[in-house]
Amino acid sequence: MRQSALPAPELTGCPAPGPPRPPPRRERPNGPRSVPVTPDFEVYATARTARPGEPHGLSALTEISRTAEANGVTGLLAFYHHHNPDPWLVASTLLGATDRLVPLIATQPYALPPFTAAQMIHTLTVLHGRRVDLNLITGATGAELRQVGETLDATERYARAAEYAHVVRRLLSEEGPITFAGTHYRFEGLRMNTPLALALRPRVFLAGSSPAALATAREAADVAVTHPEPVDRFAADYARALAGGPRIGIRVGIVARPTAAEAWTVAREAYRETRASRLATALRRTSGSDWSRRLAALAIDGDVYDDVYWTGAYRADKGTLPLLVGAYADVAGYLARYRAAGVRVLVLGNTSTAEDFGHVAAVLAELRRD
Repeated sequence: MRQSALPAPELTGCPAPGPPRPPPRRERPNGPRSVPVTPDFEVYATARTARPGEPHGLSALTEISRTAEANGVTGLLAFYHHHNPDPWLVASTLLGATDRLVPLIATQPYALPPFTAAQMIHTLTVLHGRRVDLNLITGATGAELRQVGETLDATERYARAAEYAHVVRRLLSEEGPITFAGTHYRFEGLRMNTPLALALRPRVFLAGSSPAALATAREAADVAVTHPEPVDRFAADYARALAGGPRIGIRVGIVARPTAAEAWTVAREAYRETRASRLATALRRTSGSDWSRRLAALAIDGDVYDDVYWTGAYRADKGTLPLLVGAYADVAGYLARYRAAGVRVLVLGNTSTAEDFGHVAAVLAELRRD
């Protein structure tokens, strides 16, 4: 495969007219970045976007992106669901509001052809001179799959995702037309004029924990991401299956305070169970998503594992990710065990304010000293 040697793009001339940029960034009063990204641990957070009817969606997204960047976070995940704002437009906003932040764009193959994704990646990269990353998803919500008439089963959707990643990579690395004959995509002499320099090409993340997801991650992903089980199960199952393969990432939330008692008070206040939430948890045991079934089983069998791992968000029907709860040192110690199992990328799910990032910073400072 011919590798492009194109330099990083430069823009010249007058900027095109458009909406005014957000106000200039203000320096944080407490000095430089406060989240200490450890050499072997990249940290992404999640871009919470306003739902229809909520005020100030743009200002809120701008604020979280600038807060994340000021705290040294690598990037922000932009979700894809039918009810979420379009992740590509969210990514464009993140790039326009920050200087270094890397959008991690959730991409559903049924919603966007791979050549269009390559064109959009190329456009964002040329306009901003920065990399964006791709988070390939296959559909954890059965209702959304039914709404669009998706007929592929989970294994077939992962096979399609592998082809998708292959096509996108070729379009972003080869200068000439491409021909591809797969099960799900066929192209003859497709020319998009979208090659990028190696340093600007996206990393492909793949979400999932099923055997099909693991096989696809080994074939097509740069980073494999899951909602992890407690660390010993995770090490024996998911991490072992990917040994020698792509980098491993986990998506968790962190509720940490100076003492464990403070952290648990905050966590239990934020995630209260109800009869309806317990019923929702029970129903997820039959979910089409492997990780939803696994976490539902954990949530039903118990709520706290290893004194730190908590299924409270799941049990309260306020999220599908596990929470790590405790004193800064306790949470850092648990993350160190995930790191020892091979985790190199951390995707945070409940970090959106300066206070949230401050508590995460304290945990990662402990982890760095570990």
